[in-house]
Amino acid sequence: MKTLLALLLVIATYVHQPTGAAELVLTDYQRPDGSITTYFAGDSIDPYFAAKALLAAQDAGMTTRSAATRWIAWLLPRQHADGRFDRYCMKEGQRFVSCQEADADDALMAAWMELLVRSAPPKGMPPAWQASFDKASRHLEKLRDPGSGVYLISAKLPVALLMDNVEVSSAFKAASNYRQRHGDAVGAAGWMRKAEQLDKDILRVFWRPNQGYLVSTQPRAQSESEFYPDAVAQIFPILADIKPASRPHAAAYQLWMKENRMAWLQMSEVDFPWGLVALVADKMGDKDAIACWRMRSIQFRHGKHWNVLEEALYLAFEARLSPEQALAPPTPGMRCR
Repeated sequence: MKTLLALLLVIATYVHQPTGAAELVLTDYQRPDGSITTYFAGDSIDPYFAAKALLAAQDAGMTTRSAATRWIAWLLPRQHADGRFDRYCMKEGQRFVSCQEADADDALMAAWMELLVRSAPPKGMPPAWQASFDKASRHLEKLRDPGSGVYLISAKLPVALLMDNVEVSSAFKAASNYRQRHGDAVGAAGWMRKAEQLDKDILRVFWRPNQGYLVSTQPRAQSESEFYPDAVAQIFPILADIKPASRPHAAAYQLWMKENRMAWLQMSEVDFPWGLVALVADKMGDKDAIACWRMRSIQFRHGKHWNVLEEALYLAFEARLSPEQALAPPTPGMRCR
């Protein structure tokens, strides 16, 4: 294990990231051994949130070279032979041990696969990374429902979720891009076919022209509708470029912001700030929405309504600003209340 750790740390310098981008440093979330806690100076680790935070920071333009490689080095030896991961709790002696099964195998397998291919060195994934990717991919395929074509949460929870399947689609597209970068046109085409077929299945299973997206294949009463997952799910597919032919991203985004902007900006007071919505805003070029999110959520930073995903996005958006811009008042006309 020590040899593997040393190898993974050495190649950190060569992980491909945007030139000139700010480097993500997750102070008091990432520990010296590379593990990433879910909460500030926390005592629990959920591998999904760690991987999602690193991917989101990359999407928002940050370099995650060191953080991602150290995290991969910590988690990779803890992967089960069947590809799964657990969640971890701190025990006496400041040591993390397995304490729970993953919340959702499909989303975690997808996030891990995507993180590996997007964090790989220019020469490709080391053999240990490739073996881990393959194990996760095989486990994910066991969760595919042959009737609907979409992926189920886990073997114990045979329910399909919209947002999880969007993440699976994103992982397939990232795998295709990785193969294309390394001159494997056949492999790239294979992964893209899987992504395109899944996108069709997602729309067939979850999209309702007069209702929007269903969030789950499990029936839910209208009275159960909440900001998460119901409202968030309506624009989440934008992140993986999934859209019905009749619903362009710009129109869907504008309608969502018209209906949900104020509720979203107030979420940090009662739930989490939902920085993933700010990431959608970033993809849509809505700088005001990102500025409002930063301004309203900063007071909750590192508190009980804040996790490593919010932190990674906060740091990514902050890295784009000069010190003067970071302290500047809102732009006149910007609706943040």
